[in-house]
Amino acid sequence: MGKYNYKYEIDESGVVVLKGLPFKSRYVEVPREKQFRMLYSYVLVDIDLYYAVEYLQLCSKTTNEIERQCFFRMAVIQYAKCYSPSQNGGRSQLDAPKVYRGLPDDPIRCHDKFIAMRNKYFAHDENDFKAAKLGAVLNVEDRKVMGIAYPRMQRKFDYDATISVLMQLCQRTREWVQDKLNQEVDRISQYIEQRGYDVLAGYDDLRVLDNPSLS
Repeated sequence: MGKYNYKYEIDESGVVVLKGLPFKSRYVEVPREKQFRMLYSYVLVDIDLYYAVEYLQLCSKTTNEIERQCFFRMAVIQYAKCYSPSQNGGRSQLDAPKVYRGLPDDPIRCHDKFIAMRNKYFAHDENDFKAAKLGAVLNVEDRKVMGIAYPRMQRKFDYDATISVLMQLCQRTREWVQDKLNQEVDRISQYIEQRGYDVLAGYDDLRVLDNPSLS
């Protein structure tokens, strides 16, 4: 079974139509099986890491504080999602000791810090809550209490140094995932090819669902 770099379009009915192939083609949907779970998982993880790297690159190019916060937070969240357990039978999570096995400079320690950053600052603001302050304003000369004040403070990060570290983790993780993804593609290609053309031709054309909405 050959490998191609596919280009595609989605027609009005949601059918995915492949483009640029040197033969007339159909793109049929193979029914889901449990043994495809790792393939689905690696594809989704690879997408998350692609966006994490893109966010980091955007973060490094802007000096706007709000934009830097947005891009950096999204990069951390996308990265951490790859190592977070899913619910209701979703994707498989990555195992950091396997991904970073044998690498120098203790990447696991850096990885753990980013996971904690996601959990304690971005997802639940646990540490910011514990660090919140309340003050009373005193008029020392007249010995009066003038009121209370609360400083608007949140944790800030050394973006330049932190971006560099997270970028290295994302790139390493993506290299590992793409290697595993290629192995899964080879394995499943052989499995699917055994069904033969006639069986596969009986499958429905692959369609994509509309984007989910809140309505």
